[in-house]
Amino acid sequence: MKCGWMEFLSRECGHWIKQATGKNMKKFTLIGSWVVRQFQNEYNPLHYHGGHISGVGYLKVPKNLGGTFQEDKRNNNNGEIHLVHGSKQFLSNAIFKIKPKVGNFYYFPNYLLHTVYPFYSENEERRSISFNAKIDDDIYDVYKNKV
Repeated sequence: MKCGWMEFLSRECGHWIKQATGKNMKKFTLIGSWVVRQFQNEYNPLHYHGGHISGVGYLKVPKNLGGTFQEDKRNNNNGEIHLVHGSKQFLSNAIFKIKPKVGNFYYFPNYLLHTVYPFYSENEERRSISFNAKIDDDIYDVYKNKV
């Protein structure tokens, strides 16, 4: 049975690579894909993936991600995915925060650290689909032929 998942990932990754690098992706090898079901209080600790490209798409998101427990905290990160790179510098943030929305899909390099915060909404589920893939080595290896 063919569902079109591989074609979707290959096409959309190709668009992203073309936009980001100006190069046409010729190779797309899906390493793995999985569904993550998370419920109240569950989270995903800081981690990275294998391959060259990873991504996450949201299939189901709680209506309410819950409030903060500390009133003095301005930011409510409940249920968000945070992509982490480097450290805070002048005019450069180290964390890209994403509040999940059903239907949104995000692609990122495999090495990019990321974490998913818990949400606090009873009897609801956050469901996402993720993947890891390899692409053309000459596109992924940005240091090749550099002095």
